[in-house]
Amino acid sequence: MSKRRNASVDPDMAPKREVRAEAKATKKSGKVDLILAKAQLATAKAQKRKWLVFLLGFGIAIYFIMSSGGGLGIMEKAKSFIPFLGE
Repeated sequence: MSKRRNASVDPDMAPKREVRAEAKATKKSGKVDLILAKAQLATAKAQKRKWLVFLLGFGIAIYFIMSSGGGLGIMEKAKSFIPFLGE
């Protein structure tokens, strides 16, 4: 069996320690970048969905107003601006 080399005593092990430490730092920064990218993507999707919900709610509200007859006066005024519907 071979003996383990003590890195603190052996000067030949110093470059290997530096390379290993650099690799760990690179890996850690890569993971942090990935987490930040995922967070930004989730925020962008949430913003998009927020506006979609507002638009759907507005459309449903307009539908109920028009189907109940509440917007009849508005519809008559809108028809007067369109020549082929105002007759």
